[in-house]
Amino acid sequence: MHIIYTVKRTTITIREDQLEWVQKHHLNLSSFIREKLDDHIEENE
Repeated sequence: MHIIYTVKRTTITIREDQLEWVQKHHLNLSSFIREKLDDHIEENE
């Protein structure tokens, strides 16, 4: 079974030092934010 999700593109603002850290560690912000949002949603249901 495949689950199809509808996605929405949005813009976030981060500080310069955060951007440098993200780039240095090759972090995918989209997946990071999705994961953190899912965690937060689960904790608050």
